Amino acid sequence: MESPSDLRPLDGDEYTIATPENVTFDFQIAGIGSRFIGALIDTFLIVLLLFLLNILLGVALSAVSENGGGVTDFADDPGWVTGLVIALYALINFGLFWGYYLVFELGWQGQTPGKRLAGTRVVKLDGSGPGFLEVAIRNLVRLVDFLPVAYALGFVTMFFNRNVRRLGDFAAGTLVIRQPDTVRLDALAQPTLRKATPAADAILPDTRTIRRLSGDDYQLICALLDRQARGRANPALTLRLAHAIAAKLETPLPGPTWRDAHQFLYSVAAAYRQAAGPP
Repeated sequence: MESPSDLRPLDGDEYTIATPENVTFDFQIAGIGSRFIGALIDTFLIVLLLFLLNILLGVALSAVSENGGGVTDFADDPGWVTGLVIALYALINFGLFWGYYLVFELGWQGQTPGKRLAGTRVVKLDGSGPGFLEVAIRNLVRLVDFLPVAYALGFVTMFFNRNVRRLGDFAAGTLVIRQPDTVRLDALAQPTLRKATPAADAILPDTRTIRRLSGDDYQLICALLDRQARGRANPALTLRLAHAIAAKLETPLPGPTWRDAHQFLYSVAAAYRQAAGPP
């Protein structure tokens, strides 16, 4: 991928990225509304988890009191036991707030339950998925975005920059985009292209060769196929990406047309999924 300085905003709603294969690709930036919906859902889930945690704390403290010989006043309770329970509560409380985003955004490739329901995803400025460092930084700075209350500073920051980035996004070098509506490979290819020719099947790389593709390569293929299915991708981009992927796999294309390139990319993506195993 190119450096962030090579990114070019289109009309304020999309971001264009130029890849090393000379393929330009654009993402739709998530607006404040969709980000707010995602944050609201995530906040509700965190509050629900904290509520359950409080119930467990009450049960634990009751058990401590009973095991202490019928003690009902915490002042008479062995101090280290109650202190240990409260310390664990504080630790789990922090872990839920910060770890919730860390675990989901790493495990779900930039999504939390709220982001998934709102149709958004976190990516790095070069279009690739965020790593541990980016996720950790953007969620630690979340505490600053929350100031003085209810993400006020974060919303002000998003409102006054064209790419709707909060302070955590600036610190981590990330961007929140809209997730394409269609991501299933069996829904991407047009019916006339689903029947691969014997020649196309014959040139598909084996499992060892297909593993040369990275996860970012696979995501780029899927995103372009999705845009093609919705009539938004340029056939020339399909050809250029197909040639780049074929060169990486050291595999010839089945034909010279963009339809051949489309079929090739679809087949390569399907082969990648098969090599990766069941989801």
